[in-house]
Amino acid sequence: MKKYLIASHGKFASGLKSSVQILTGKTQNITTIDAYLTDQKVDVGQKVEDFLKTIKAEDWGIIFTDLVGGSVNREVLLRTNQQSNIFVIASVNLPTVLSIMLDIAQPTKEHLQNLINEAPVQLSELDKQNINELSEDEFLL
Repeated sequence: MKKYLIASHGKFASGLKSSVQILTGKTQNITTIDAYLTDQKVDVGQKVEDFLKTIKAEDWGIIFTDLVGGSVNREVLLRTNQQSNIFVIASVNLPTVLSIMLDIAQPTKEHLQNLINEAPVQLSELDKQNINELSEDEFLL
């Protein structure tokens, strides 16, 4: 079974989970850590440990973090470095999370890297001169 943890500074993690739920209806096996909120103290390391305790030997853990090298990412890496059934993916965005969560293949480093490469960040813009001439159907294509 695949189990997911999304960990971030602020509410990015719970926001990603909310978006996944809206777009797919799926939130089973997704845990979140919203760290460093001013109104609550969260022990990120302990929360990561709690998640790792749910991962059995036959399970796969996929952990998404917001910033490579950031404090949340470091807390995760310190606790998962020697575990072969745990993958940590940093600097995530919604297309990457969706691509990985909807994939049915067994996760491997190579397969996950291919999924990540297929969901890149890109510049998106419309031709400003013709924007008023587009119908709603053409705009959504």
